[in-house]
Amino acid sequence: MTKFSSLFKAMSGSKFRSIHILMLLELAAVAVSSIWTLIQGNFNSGTLFYAVMGWSVIPSLVSFVLLAVRNEQAFTRDTFRLAPIKDSLFYAANLLSTFVSFLYLLVLQAVLMLLTALIGWSTLSPIYDDLQTNLQLSTVGSNPIGVCLGMLAIMLVIYLLAWSTVSLVHLITSAASNYLPRARQRLVNGIVYVIMIILTFRVVSFLMGQVAWISTSLMGGNTTSSWWVGVTIMLIIIVVETVANIFLLNKWVETTAN
Repeated sequence: MTKFSSLFKAMSGSKFRSIHILMLLELAAVAVSSIWTLIQGNFNSGTLFYAVMGWSVIPSLVSFVLLAVRNEQAFTRDTFRLAPIKDSLFYAANLLSTFVSFLYLLVLQAVLMLLTALIGWSTLSPIYDDLQTNLQLSTVGSNPIGVCLGMLAIMLVIYLLAWSTVSLVHLITSAASNYLPRARQRLVNGIVYVIMIILTFRVVSFLMGQVAWISTSLMGGNTTSSWWVGVTIMLIIIVVETVANIFLLNKWVETTAN
């Protein structure tokens, strides 16, 4: 039997490479935009931080799509699927590697923001003082760390829900296409890809809306119980979808040659 840790490491490799490419592209975009700011004569010590803040949103959104694609490829291609391991452990290793890869991206983003903030502290410190004053006057000021951790936890739960939902749609359609002639399988696969693209954009829109609502709830301090109910419901849905996905992997979904 293949060890869980070995499979997790192998699955993480391609996903980490995708994250590295995204970060390199972000650094290139930051460099180009900063050089352009310098040419315009508006460069200061805080320019790099502002550029990182502006560009960091794109890798976070693109990573969701890339990691979802990597996640689904593992389910239907024989590179990993033929490994001698239980389907439940296979599913867990795949989803966990996707989750850890996204956390890795967040850590890299945080380190990059911290470094550029330190470089531009002389420019950013007055803004930080004003922000701190405003936070102290709001409900967030009583527990800013708790609010930030709460927002991060909610975002991660929403991403897990999104990935499990995408997997459920993908596995259902893959299982259905196995009963069709090969010519029609291509048609069905084409439809699946269209559905996956539409679903991805819908999920991204849902993520942005939910994060905005939760952020407002946390900062307002008035609907804490409401968003905890929402989190509980999302966790229940994740568990149900996970059981369904593992069942589909075990009984209905076959691999295809790479």
